[in-house]
Amino acid sequence: MENQDKKKELIIDAALKRFAHFGLSKTTMTEIANDLSLSKALLYYYFPDKISLYSAVLGNIISLMDSELKKGTARAANSHEALGLFLNKRQEFISKYYNLLDFTKITGSDLPEELGSMFKKAKQSEVAILTSILNKGMESGELDTCDPQETAMLLMEALGGIVFNVLKVHTRPFFPEKEQFDMILKRQQKLGIIFLKGLKKLN
Repeated sequence: MENQDKKKELIIDAALKRFAHFGLSKTTMTEIANDLSLSKALLYYYFPDKISLYSAVLGNIISLMDSELKKGTARAANSHEALGLFLNKRQEFISKYYNLLDFTKITGSDLPEELGSMFKKAKQSEVAILTSILNKGMESGELDTCDPQETAMLLMEALGGIVFNVLKVHTRPFFPEKEQFDMILKRQQKLGIIFLKGLKKLN
């Protein structure tokens, strides 16, 4: 079992390099098998298709991002700094793994169930991190009392609305171009400042 787990990890690492460099649509299972000197039959034993392998790779990236977001925001001195770290770290991951994240080139707007479930969990985790930021701000007296989870969900929806607006204006239907993320980050940072100012406790 341990040997199988190691083999699986090697496959995921090799696939990550391919997906991150060439993207999902331009990577084949044959290329990944060749990179590892594996037979295609053995590769398909561990992962029955490219989407299942992609899901495993994406799951690792999401877990890593989640861990770094939690550690970074926990060390922040205040809610403004924490939210800034949250937005910047998300941007760093998107820039680093852009080719891997542009899954719509192959899946379109209809996500396979396993991917849809994964992105739903990732969003829930981000809401939990934002909730923690707001809780910390209320406990320190920096922010006024509110329902932190509901407020975090509203903030996530507002941040997502900026992405949607950029896509609508620039006619890209599902996923922003790489150069558009700088614009998105700047707008999200401004929104974050305005949002937290509205929650700031009045003396």
